[in-house]
Amino acid sequence: MSTIDLNEISGLPLKLKNGKLVFGAGMKKVVPEGRIHVRMKAVLKNPTAKAPKEFYDMYRDIALEKDRKTILHNKLRFDITVLPGFKVGDEYNKTFGHYHPKVPGTNTWYPEVYEVLHGRALYLLTNHNEFLVYDARPGDKCLMLPGFAHVTVNPGKEPLVMANWVYPGFNSNYGPIEKLRGVQWYYTEQGFVKNKKWNQAPSIQLLSAKEFPEFGFLNEPMYKTAMKNPKKFDFLSTPQRYAKEFKKYLI
Repeated sequence: MSTIDLNEISGLPLKLKNGKLVFGAGMKKVVPEGRIHVRMKAVLKNPTAKAPKEFYDMYRDIALEKDRKTILHNKLRFDITVLPGFKVGDEYNKTFGHYHPKVPGTNTWYPEVYEVLHGRALYLLTNHNEFLVYDARPGDKCLMLPGFAHVTVNPGKEPLVMANWVYPGFNSNYGPIEKLRGVQWYYTEQGFVKNKKWNQAPSIQLLSAKEFPEFGFLNEPMYKTAMKNPKKFDFLSTPQRYAKEFKKYLI
C-alpha cells in the first residue's frame, strides 16, 4: 500500500502508511481506538455479510507537543479518523454514528466540525425530522449541527482520512442509533436505501461545505486556523452563545 503525505492538507507532519498514521517531528505517537466488525454489526444493513475485522481507527487528542497547552486552555481536542474503502454486502464502510448531549443547563447540543484530509466523505446528519448530507472532498470543512446525530460514510475505494475539532468534556450517545440499526438511510451501491427499522424516513437534503469565517472554516488546514485563533472555535464548547451563527451557516 502506498504512503499518503498528509502534511500540507492537515498542517501537521503526518503520513498514512499501510492504513495507519505515522507521526512526524514534534508529535507523540497516538495509539488508535479501533472499531471492529463485532461491534459494527449492530448498525449494518446486512449484519451477516462478510466483512473485514477492522472498520476504522480513531486517533484522539492529536497535536504538536508545543500546542498542547493552547489546545487544553481553549477546551478543544483534535482527532483523526481513518476509514478504509470497502463494502459490507452492498453497503459502503461507515462509522457507527452517535448523538451529542446538551450543554448542561441549556437547550443546546454540542456540535462538532470535520475536515476531509484524503478521500471522499458522506456525512449523514439526522434529528429524526430532517436528513442532511454533505458530499465532502479534501479540504472541505463540515459542521455537525447541534441536535443532529451523525454518521460518516466512505463511498470510495481510497481510504478516507478526516480530522475533527470537538469539545472533549462530554460522552457521545450511541444507544439511539444502535436501537434502530443505524440512521434512516443506508448508503449502498444502489445509492440511498431506507432503513426499515424506522417508521418514517425524511427526504434527503444536500448541504454544501463552505468557508465560514465566523467559525474558522477557511481555505487552510483547520488545525492551523485553531492554533492562530483558537477563540474561533469557542462555538464547540459554548454553542448556546452562537444561535445566530448556526442559523446563518444554514443559509
